[in-house]
Amino acid sequence: MQPIQLSVFSEIHRLKQVVVHSPGPEVDLMVPGMMEKLLFDDILFGSAARSEHRQFRQVLSRVAEEVLDIQDLFSESLAGEGVKLAFIEDLRRLVDLPDETCNKLRDMSFGDVARSVICGLPWPDMQLQTHWQREFDYMLNPIPNLLFMRDPAAVVGDGYCVNAMATWARQREPLILSYVFKYHPRFCHLTENDKWFDQVTPLIKGEIKVPQSLEGGDTLVLSDKVLAVGCSERTTTDAIHILAENLRQDFRRGEGTFETLLMVLMPKKRSAMHLDTIFTRINVHECLVYPPYFTDGSRELLNVVKIDLRHDELRFTTRPNLLSALKEVGIELKPIFCGGNDYIKQQREQWTDGANAFALAPGVIVGYSRNVATAEELSKKGYRVLAARELLADPNINLLDRKKYLILLESGELSRARGGPRCMTLPLSRVEK
Repeated sequence: MQPIQLSVFSEIHRLKQVVVHSPGPEVDLMVPGMMEKLLFDDILFGSAARSEHRQFRQVLSRVAEEVLDIQDLFSESLAGEGVKLAFIEDLRRLVDLPDETCNKLRDMSFGDVARSVICGLPWPDMQLQTHWQREFDYMLNPIPNLLFMRDPAAVVGDGYCVNAMATWARQREPLILSYVFKYHPRFCHLTENDKWFDQVTPLIKGEIKVPQSLEGGDTLVLSDKVLAVGCSERTTTDAIHILAENLRQDFRRGEGTFETLLMVLMPKKRSAMHLDTIFTRINVHECLVYPPYFTDGSRELLNVVKIDLRHDELRFTTRPNLLSALKEVGIELKPIFCGGNDYIKQQREQWTDGANAFALAPGVIVGYSRNVATAEELSKKGYRVLAARELLADPNINLLDRKKYLILLESGELSRARGGPRCMTLPLSRVEK
């Protein structure tokens, strides 16, 4: 297996390698009483969600060289000598796992451990009545949010950070990602070369909680010099400062290229849980935005803290909004409105991730079919709108012919999980040409 070389210096360079996770039995085990604590607004029809995600993977494969699933990578990571037992011990400390569950995991193969950690482990039927008072009636709760691979880790430049998650429901995911980066044969060279960002996740330190949290949906690599990070309900100011300081040190050592981090001060509410739910870069000079947060004169306009990474210490200045701050550092973007010009449609389609586009290449983006007004607005700006089914049925469509495309995924189930195409991806490498 060839080692993975991390390289993400832009949101829009051509996608080369990406990690996703198809929604498995973990979504089928989720019952209504679990929804709120597991951050879902509804329970999903697993079969339909898997069909839609299969289509998504096929679309990614029209451009990407490799589309990897985290469950496969995790299973392969646990195959190393002593790794499975070390993981179970870390998991025990992280979630206070009872001895009964730990012993059951120790007796499993590494593949079954990976499956159980992600998909959940119900109590055997004969024990269900005994354990009915335990929360959710599971030996190990499922983690359906792993569908949103964007958040537990982020590749920034040629390094990575494993993130501390803001919520109980997602605390297991960074542990999985940390084991993949440290022990998988294709990734372990990254730690050997010491070319990775310090983690802010609490689990490596053996702690239960830390005041910092950082999630990948708030981390946007806009160029090889500029990063935008949302200070949101899921990402804290302290965590952004830790990331900025690591980037500053890299720059000062001559090992990093990032000069500016733009911290976007976001409202702390579920509809805007991450920066990429209201802003995504889709082309060299275009971005997709939720208008009230980025339009001059709006009462909801979001301010920005500009952090200069080039000096002996971090330097902070304020800017009135993200688009003008980007223009100052050489990135001039024309906003395209999620939901068009209708304020009601803007709100509705932002809620169903109309602004959460994922770029396969400059001007080649993936979105949800239900966001009709957003698609119409992109069509007015020169994007050829294609249903994913239409694209996959025609092998002669070349997405890299330097034209603009919007590929619309079937999204009846996936969109109800409260995350869009960018949320479902962890790019490992992109290439400029």
